[in-house]
Amino acid sequence: VEPNVVYSSWRTTRLRNELKSLHSDPPEGIEAAPLDEMCFHWQASIEGPADSPYEGGTFFLYLQIPSSYPMKPPIVRFITKIFHPNVSRHGDIGIDSIHDNWSLILTISKILISIQSLLTDPYCHVCMEPEIGRLYQENRAAFDGIARLWTLRFAMLNKRPPILDKPSFLSQENALNPNL
Repeated sequence: VEPNVVYSSWRTTRLRNELKSLHSDPPEGIEAAPLDEMCFHWQASIEGPADSPYEGGTFFLYLQIPSSYPMKPPIVRFITKIFHPNVSRHGDIGIDSIHDNWSLILTISKILISIQSLLTDPYCHVCMEPEIGRLYQENRAAFDGIARLWTLRFAMLNKRPPILDKPSFLSQENALNPNL
């Protein structure tokens, strides 16, 4: 048996089990599903946690699962604009578990739970948006007010997920930029 076939089979089995788990025992406020048959492209949603400026918002994310998953982490981006120190204006997320500290024991569900926990507890020592991190540390009330306004504007008015199944969306480098 060729190594790529075994690898692909392992990936497929792992993703099938993760999807089954996500549907049978979903983490609170989190949903995720593949957009294509081969499970390379996924869409997820995270409900803004209670008692946070994101409460009541639905935040959509795009996940690109590499063919080498679970040996390599997925690429995860926010589609919904969010005012947060660990999320760039392009939706990139700055957490170690999907960059430098990837581990085989991590799953899509665990990644999404980590991202959800960032919404209540940002990590401001390493920020994707340093100005937002400074505001969070120096003037929490102002940060919360702006984050709440962004939540109202971008995550509450339109709770329908964006259309992601257009081939042009997946091929354009700037397609994940929520500023478009």
